[in-house]
Amino acid sequence: MTNETTPDRKRQMNTTAAANHTPGPWAIDPKYLSEVQTPDDKTIASCWHAHAEGRTVSITGVLECSPEESAANARLIAAAPDMLAALKAVVMVADRDTDEFALARAAIAKAEAVS
Repeated sequence: MTNETTPDRKRQMNTTAAANHTPGPWAIDPKYLSEVQTPDDKTIASCWHAHAEGRTVSITGVLECSPEESAANARLIAAAPDMLAALKAVVMVADRDTDEFALARAAIAKAEAVS
């Protein structure tokens, strides 16, 4: 067994058929730092704050998706803090010099906005 991640393995790791969410990778729009987009510039989420009646209101919208895809995206976004914590725990106790752990460290850095 090798530590390399083959193109077939990468495709398998990125499979989204079961989840039905918008395929990644997702990135923050550099112009509108509160929007999440796909590589083809499809906006899938917009997160922003508004002031109403003396309170700050956080609003999240899922755009340019079917209702089913939007619901799957919402489930993925809601699970993100738990997944980040779990991924950090796994890396902390089992870090290896493999492509998979490099992907894990890169995902943690992306979530924590570390370059």
